[in-house]
Amino acid sequence: MNNSAGSYCLLGSRTRSEASVITRLRAAGAIILGTTNMSEWGNSRSSGQTASNGWSAVGGQTYGVYYYHQDPCGSSSGSAVAMALGLAAGAVGVETVGSITCPAMRSNLVSIKTTAGLVPRDNIIVTKLRGSVGPITHTVKDAAILLTSMAGQSSDDPVSQQIPFSTVPDYTKSLKFDGLPNSRLAVPRNNAENPFAASMNLAPVMETFDRVLDIIRGLGATVIDNANYSSYTEINAADAPQQRVGPSEYRFDMENHFKSLVVNPHNIQTMEDLVKCTKSLPQEEYPSRDIAYWELVIKSADFQSPEIAKEIERMKQLGGPGGIDGVLDAADADAIVFPSVCSSDVPGLVGYPVICVPLGFLPEGTLEKRNPRGSLVEQAPGIPFGLSFIGKPFSEQKLIELAYSFEQHTQFGLQRKPVVLPTADICSTLQERTYLSRFFAKVWRSP
Repeated sequence: MNNSAGSYCLLGSRTRSEASVITRLRAAGAIILGTTNMSEWGNSRSSGQTASNGWSAVGGQTYGVYYYHQDPCGSSSGSAVAMALGLAAGAVGVETVGSITCPAMRSNLVSIKTTAGLVPRDNIIVTKLRGSVGPITHTVKDAAILLTSMAGQSSDDPVSQQIPFSTVPDYTKSLKFDGLPNSRLAVPRNNAENPFAASMNLAPVMETFDRVLDIIRGLGATVIDNANYSSYTEINAADAPQQRVGPSEYRFDMENHFKSLVVNPHNIQTMEDLVKCTKSLPQEEYPSRDIAYWELVIKSADFQSPEIAKEIERMKQLGGPGGIDGVLDAADADAIVFPSVCSSDVPGLVGYPVICVPLGFLPEGTLEKRNPRGSLVEQAPGIPFGLSFIGKPFSEQKLIELAYSFEQHTQFGLQRKPVVLPTADICSTLQERTYLSRFFAKVWRSP
């Protein structure tokens, strides 16, 4: 199927082969229904002032289903909304920082942002140093089933060779109702200083979170509170290393993808080519939707330079010993637990896993707040928010155990229905089509 990142500049392009993850899902018996709409280029084209989550030139605007004109979050917006509407048994998304977790959270779903490389990323438009592929589903069980089929080493993704096991675990064996008792969970309170969440009304989210911590303690878990990230101020600084690594790795990976295509209708080879093409096509809505991030990408240093190598090591230090590893080791904890709206930035530095499960909904009386473009509602009554379990690399088995136990004991996701639901049932549609095809076949044969 077409793989365009939502851009008309890649519309009609073809990769050299099918992505390994899709081949594996087919082999496991999955029926691939199609591709979903995403935030164009994974939300990595425009500034926050002109972009809108879930919009792409090819697919148009995707809306969330818990409030009219709801912001679906991104980048894997369509995958999450399709699941919220019950259009599939499972969906797949990609993430570097928040692109699986946030859409799943806003659609009241479960997601697994996997350790970078656990699921191969070949023939997928995502950065290869930190980017992840993972499932978005209604339940932890469904996510575990999908991940078991998706994960594993691939010769087409060198990073996947770092997986520390030769046989993929059966992640469904981690579905333990009593997964929380005797566990140790760390709470880095300074994660609430996340700049992404600074403009949001976090009070109801944190109030729900604090009540849930009491529930978790009541289920036998030990909560180590105020286990803060020691490097969080530096992580959020204006000169943080990801500000230089991000644009550099983006250019490197995107240009490699362009050159690997066997069909490339606009002959896009470089980021400069992509900018020129985007500006020339009216469907791309430039300059209403700017190219602010790409301007940084074009000016970025060579990804393979000593300068960027040094910044990558600094970034790994901040996200690892100064971030997730430091918190977990100091607290002797199994995982970090925190509201999903603030949980993606530190794992995104180092490609660590995050599992999101439903936590609650913004309360009645929440003031409607729109995105900077004014096209989507970011905050309003009934919009969902989630809880994240964060761990070290390849700790998905333990995270699934914790998330499943939490889900089974709380069932928060069942407390509210979407305001938009499908009006047709696929079984009825198929039966009707079968009847009509037989009817017309009979008429056609009649004299």
